[in-house]
Amino acid sequence: MIINGETRLVAVLGHPVKHTASPAMHNAAIDVLGLNWRYVALDVDPRHLGAAVRGLAAAGFVGLNLTVPHKMLALHCVDELDPAAQMLGAANTLQFSFVNGLPFIKGFNTDGYGILTALKEDFQFTPKGKTIAIVGCGGAGRAAAIQLAMAGARRLILINRTRAKALAIIRHIRQLRKKQGRRTSRSPFHFHPKLECILEPQACDLIIQATSLGLRPGDPLPIDQSLLRQLAAPRFLDMIYRPADTPAMGLARRCGCRTANGLGMLLHQGARALAIWTGRKIPVETMRKALHKEVYGRKSS
Repeated sequence: MIINGETRLVAVLGHPVKHTASPAMHNAAIDVLGLNWRYVALDVDPRHLGAAVRGLAAAGFVGLNLTVPHKMLALHCVDELDPAAQMLGAANTLQFSFVNGLPFIKGFNTDGYGILTALKEDFQFTPKGKTIAIVGCGGAGRAAAIQLAMAGARRLILINRTRAKALAIIRHIRQLRKKQGRRTSRSPFHFHPKLECILEPQACDLIIQATSLGLRPGDPLPIDQSLLRQLAAPRFLDMIYRPADTPAMGLARRCGCRTANGLGMLLHQGARALAIWTGRKIPVETMRKALHKEVYGRKSS
């Protein structure tokens, strides 16, 4: 790695951000692509996000990834949003350019692509016509619920400590469905015609654990054995990827679930972001091997 006066920078902004594995996978791909770029992680307080984004754009950064808690706040920092970011109400990828000598910031959301691709890869699972339970209705759960609804899920079960956030997601999905009715056949929306969003647990095809519980040692479990039995799902996805095996995943396995962590989601949303920045075909397997080495301490098989 040689850094010189022509090196371009890309970064992920979060708060905190020390747990991120994104630099490992992006820098591995950047090397294969032969780019004089480096990808770094920056801890930015959400109070200073706007100033940080504008400053990095003005400084000539290629773009940014955004992680917790910045994805929804980033909507106030952009000049233009792609359709996915508009629908999900959050941006996790920013692309910088200059227009008439001034920084221009475009926001994208690659999280939806990441979760759909990971579910297919980890479980051979597609949401169309399925019942899916989402535990946690914060930013990650909200994005997952909206994306799965747009991918044709038949029923979403939203489970949250407080009902207000779950109800807000339901209202947003209803608004998107109304917009669908005013669009042409080329609409990017693909809602199930009988989609239901409910708050009461019942048997489902997949559980997605979307809270941050499990990131830190000693965190309480986000789900208990009784709820797992009510949901009776054969598959359990924990969006957390570090630690790679959370206590919730262990409990789910003891209840008979196949489990996966959030590493596949991170991989595929990151690959899509790198494609946006470079306009090139991305070496996904190189990124996968780097991620596995970073998180598991070994290369993927």
